[in-house]
Amino acid sequence: MNKHCYKSLFLWLAFYGVLFAFLQAYSEFHFYIVEQNQLFQNTWAYVSGLLMQPGGAALTASEFLMQFFLLPYAGAGITAGLLTVAGWLAQCIVRRIAPGASLMVACLLPALTLMFIHFDFNYLVCGTVAFIMAEAAFYLVMGIKGYGGRFAAHAVMIPLLFCLAGPVSTLYAAMILAAPVGADRRKVLAEKLTLASVAILTGVLSVYFAFCGEYRYAFLPDGYYHFKLTPGSVIYFSWCSLLLLILLAGLLRKRMTAGGKKWRWVQMAAQAALIAVIFKMGVSEYGDSKSYLMKKLDYYSRTGQWNSILEHCTGKLTNYLYLNYANLALLEKGELGDRMFAFDQRNAQGLLVDWNKAASVSVLLSDIYFAVGATAMSQEMAFEACVSVTGDGNPRMLKRLVQTNLIFGAYEVAGKYISILENTFSYSGWAGEQRRFLYNDAEVEADPLLGAKRRSLAHGASLSMIDGMEAELLTIASANPSDMSAITYAGAIHLLEKNMTGFEALIEKHFGTPVLPVLPPAFQEAVIILYEKEPEYWQRYGISPDVAARFAQYKRRILEENHAGRSASLPSMMQSAWGNTYWFYYMFK
Repeated sequence: MNKHCYKSLFLWLAFYGVLFAFLQAYSEFHFYIVEQNQLFQNTWAYVSGLLMQPGGAALTASEFLMQFFLLPYAGAGITAGLLTVAGWLAQCIVRRIAPGASLMVACLLPALTLMFIHFDFNYLVCGTVAFIMAEAAFYLVMGIKGYGGRFAAHAVMIPLLFCLAGPVSTLYAAMILAAPVGADRRKVLAEKLTLASVAILTGVLSVYFAFCGEYRYAFLPDGYYHFKLTPGSVIYFSWCSLLLLILLAGLLRKRMTAGGKKWRWVQMAAQAALIAVIFKMGVSEYGDSKSYLMKKLDYYSRTGQWNSILEHCTGKLTNYLYLNYANLALLEKGELGDRMFAFDQRNAQGLLVDWNKAASVSVLLSDIYFAVGATAMSQEMAFEACVSVTGDGNPRMLKRLVQTNLIFGAYEVAGKYISILENTFSYSGWAGEQRRFLYNDAEVEADPLLGAKRRSLAHGASLSMIDGMEAELLTIASANPSDMSAITYAGAIHLLEKNMTGFEALIEKHFGTPVLPVLPPAFQEAVIILYEKEPEYWQRYGISPDVAARFAQYKRRILEENHAGRSASLPSMMQSAWGNTYWFYYMFK
C-alpha cells in the first residue's frame, strides 16, 4: 500500500469516527423512530416481494439494515458507514477522472449532503443505498477500456440500475453526461445522447406499464421519500454535489499541480473550510433539533421510561404533544390526579390531541387509549399508524394489534400478527411469548396487563365512542372499578376545560362508589372551588386537612396582594408557590 493509500484510508476512517460520534450524540433517538417506519421480515416471501419492485435490491438491503436501528449505537454506526462509503466512492470516481486533482476533502460533500436528508424520518434509507450502487456501477464501468465495451456496459447498466436501485438510474445517466469528453468529441457526444435516451425511455416505460405511479418517482430522488409527501430541495443536494465533483474533476484532469506541496495544502485547507461551513449551515437548516424532543418522548413511552418523560416535560411546554406524553406518564404511574398541575397544563388538548392522520400522532393516541382502557380506539389508531408509515407496518403498533386482539379474544387474528412478528429480528422473542395466550382465556385474564384491559371492556355490544369520550371513560370505569385510570382521565378533562358543572355531576354520581372511592388531590382542590363557602361538602368529599390548610394560605395570599394593590403582578408572584395547584390554573391560566 503506497503513501497516498494510507492517507486516503486515514481520512475516511477519521471521517467515519467523527461522523459516528456526531450522529450518536445528535440523532440517537432519530434512529429509533426510523426503525419504526418498516417491518422487515426474514422470509423469502417477504424479500421476493421487495425485489419485484423497481429499486427492490436497494430497498431490501436498506430495510435489512434498518431493522438493527433498534439497537443502541447501531443506527449511528450503520448510517455513518453508508455515508462514508458514499464519500469514498466519490473520491474513487474523481481519481479515475483526474488522478492529479487535489479534491480529496471536497469528496466529503456528497456524504454530508446525504446526511442532511437523513435527518428527515420520511426519507427512505434505500435512497442512500441506491446512491452508493450508482457510484459503484459508474466507477466499475469507467474502468472498461474501449468505447464499444464501455458504451455497451452503460447501456445495460441504466435499466439494470433502475430495476435494482430505482430512479438513481437518472443520476447514473447524468454522471455519464457530466464525465469529460475524450478526443473524438462527436462520437462520444453521440454515445452520451444515446445513453441519455435509454434512461429517459426506461423511466417513461416504467410509468406507462405502471411500475411507477408518477414520473417524479421514475426520474427523481422523490422516489426515496414518503409516497404521500413532497420532499424539500435538500433531497437533490447529494445528486447535484456528485455531478459537480465530476464536472470539476473533468476541468482539472489535464492540469498539472502547479505550486508544489505547499499549494496542495492550501487547496485542501480551503476545501476543508468550505466543507465546515456547509456542515454548519446544513445541520442548522436541516437538523432535527425541533422534533428531537418528540423522538425522545416516543422512545421513552415505547420503553416505559415514565420518569424520563416527566424529567423532559418540566417548565414551559410549547407543544400539546409534549403535554400528552407528560399526562400519559403520570397516568401510567398512577399520579395524574396527584401531580397533573405540576406541569404546564393548558386545556383538554393536553390530554388528548386531535388526530391528524400522522403516524407519530396515531402511535401516541393508541398509547393513550390503551392506557385508559379504550381498547377499540387504541386498536383503530394502531391500524392507522401501520398504514401511515413508509414501509409495511409499524412493529410497535403490530405488537399493539396483537395485544388488542388477545384482549378481545380474537385469537385467530392475533395469531396472524404473532406469525408476522416471529419473522423479525427484534420482535420474534416477544411474539413467541404471546403464543401462550392464544385460545386460553384463563391465561389472558390472569395476565396483569391483558386481564385488566379485558375487564375494562364494556358488557354487551356497542359502538366505541358513540356517546363521546366522557361516556366511554365512565363505561370503562364502571366495568373495571379497580383501575382508576379512566375515571381520573374523565375528571381531568373537566378540570382542564374548567367545566365545573360537568365535574360536579361526575363526583356526585361516582364519589364513594367502587369507581371513585376517594378523590385525588387535584379533584379535592376543584371541590373547594365548587363549594368554597360550604365546608360541609368538604367533609362529604373527604377533603384532607393538608389541602384545606393550603387553600387557606392561598386565599390569604391572594387577599393580601390585592389589598396591597399588586393585583397586576399577582400571577407571577403566585406561580412559584402555588403554580402546581388547580386553584392557580383555574384563576390564571
